[in-house]
Amino acid sequence: MADSTDFLKWLERAEQDIKLIAVINKEGLSGFEDSFCYLCQQAAEKLLKAFIIKNENNVPRSHDLLYLLGICRKHDASILILENPLTVLNEYSVSARYPGDFDDKRTLDEANEAYSYITEIKNFIQPLLDK
Repeated sequence: MADSTDFLKWLERAEQDIKLIAVINKEGLSGFEDSFCYLCQQAAEKLLKAFIIKNENNVPRSHDLLYLLGICRKHDASILILENPLTVLNEYSVSARYPGDFDDKRTLDEANEAYSYITEIKNFIQPLLDK
């Protein structure tokens, strides 16, 4: 994907992920826990990048949610409240992506936690993007 400096495009993609997350959650997570957790991480990454782009007109080339959080905090230190949820979701970036890491299957509890975290992250970042 070519880099885009339109934060609204990143927000739109994050919202697509979040809608898909909601559909999967409603239909049932059983058997989809790994992919579901990965999708929650991806949505969080896009939300953080949207915030960064809105403030810096720059797309960081990183999937590390904590690195992205560090950039975000320069513009609004209150975003650090998301450190714990982002730390948890950050783990799902690699673990659900590469087959060698599939030995540790994500549980239903982890998927439910990921869902609550992406909801919390969206609810926190959305008003910052609306400013």
